[in-house]
Amino acid sequence: MQATQNRKRPFALRALAVFGATLALLFVLLLGAYALPGGPVRDHLVASAQTITEEGLYPAYFGFKLFQMDNYTDTLMLMEAASADETAPLTAMMTNTAYNVDNFETLGEDLSTYLQARADGQSPEQVGLEPFSYARYWHGYLIWLRPLLCLMPYTGVRVVQYLVLFALFAAVLVLLRRRCGLSAALWFAVSQLLVTVFWVPHQLQYFTCFAIAYAGCVWVLAKPRRSDLLCLGLVALGAATAFCDLLVTPVLTLGLPLTCWLLEPQQKLRAGGKQCALTLGGCLCWGVGYGLCWASKWVLAGLVTGQSVIADALHQIGVRTAADTWHGMELTWGNIVTFMYTTLQERGLFWPLIVLVVVVIVLFAGGVRSRDALRRAAPLALAAVLPLLWFAVLRTHSIQHGWFTWRGLGLTLFAGMACWYTASDLRWVLRRLKPKREDL
Repeated sequence: MQATQNRKRPFALRALAVFGATLALLFVLLLGAYALPGGPVRDHLVASAQTITEEGLYPAYFGFKLFQMDNYTDTLMLMEAASADETAPLTAMMTNTAYNVDNFETLGEDLSTYLQARADGQSPEQVGLEPFSYARYWHGYLIWLRPLLCLMPYTGVRVVQYLVLFALFAAVLVLLRRRCGLSAALWFAVSQLLVTVFWVPHQLQYFTCFAIAYAGCVWVLAKPRRSDLLCLGLVALGAATAFCDLLVTPVLTLGLPLTCWLLEPQQKLRAGGKQCALTLGGCLCWGVGYGLCWASKWVLAGLVTGQSVIADALHQIGVRTAADTWHGMELTWGNIVTFMYTTLQERGLFWPLIVLVVVVIVLFAGGVRSRDALRRAAPLALAAVLPLLWFAVLRTHSIQHGWFTWRGLGLTLFAGMACWYTASDLRWVLRRLKPKREDL
C-alpha cells in the first residue's frame, strides 16, 4: 500500500499538469490586467508618447546597430495597454488590437492621436487610425505593464524594470557563487555584460526574456533539483516565455537555467553521455511548453473572435523560418554568409573576429585536459550552440531583427566559457610553450 502511494505519476502527466497550471495562472493574471480601468493607463501614456516621439523609434547608442533600441515595438506594446479596455476583458485579451502598425516613422505620434481620440470620446477609426489584430501573441507582458502604467509613465516602468532585472541578476550571481563557485559567477557576469544587459531594461520587449531567464536561474540554483524537476521547470519556463515574449531572445529562458543546472557539482561529476541526453530532454520539455502555450492562444483567439488566427500564425512561422527573400536578398546560406561578411568588413570587424576565433580554437585545443574532460564538457557545448541553432531555424527573423536577437549569444558566451574551463586549461598551453623558450 505504501509503495503504491509513493509511486510517482508518469512524467507526461506531471508535465501536462505543470503546463496547465502555468497557463491557467498566467491566463487569470492577464485577464485581471485587462480588467483594470483604462483611464489611468492612458493618462500616464500621454507623457509616454511624448518620450517616444522625442527619442525616436530606433535610437542607437554610439550609432552602433547592435546597440539599437526598439521604441517601435515598445510603442505597439503601449498601444496594446491603452486599447485593452475597448471591449470586454476576455474579447480584448483575445483580439489584441493595435493601430497603424506599419507606420515605422510616425508611430509615436499615432499613439498620441489615439490617446487624444479616446479622451475626446471618438473612435480611433474616426481620426484615421487603422486597427490591426496581434492575436497570434498572448501579450503576457501586460500582466505587469498595465498595473504599472496605472501608477507611472513609460519612464517609470523603465526604472522598475532596471530594479527588478538587476535584483535578479545579483541573486543569480550570489547563488552561482555559493553553489557552483566564483568562476561560474564570473562567467555569468562577463557573458551578460558582453551582450549589454545594462541596456536591456530600457526596453519593454528586451526585458521580458532576460527577466524570465534570470528568474529560472534563481529557481534552479535555490536548492538541488533532480533532473525530472528540472524538466518540469523548463516546461513552465517555455510556457511563460511564449505567453509573455514577442520572439525577442526566447532561447535564453531555456539555456541559462539549463547551464546553471549543469554547473552544479553533483551534475558535473556525471558522465557526459547521460548529461547530454538530459540536456536534449530539457530542450524538448521547454519546446513542448513553448509550442503548446503559443498554439493554445491561436485556438482560443480563433474561437472567441472568429478570426483565422491559426492561419495567420502558421503564415508568420513560415515567414520567419522559410522565407525566400529579405530586402531583395535570396536567403540562401551563401548569401547569408556574404551578407555577414560584408556587414562585418564594412565596420572593420571581420578579420579581428577571424583572428580571435582562430586563437580561441588553438588555445582550447592545446589545453585539452583529457577525453574524460571533453565528455564532461559536452553538455555545456550543447547548451552553447543552442542560440546558433535557433538563429539557423529562424534565419529570416534573426537577420531582420539582428540588433536584438544577437543578445541570445549571452547563452553561448556563458555556456562556452564553462565548457572551456571544464575541458581545457590555459596553463597547459603555457607549460608546453615554456621548454621552447628555454631552448631559445
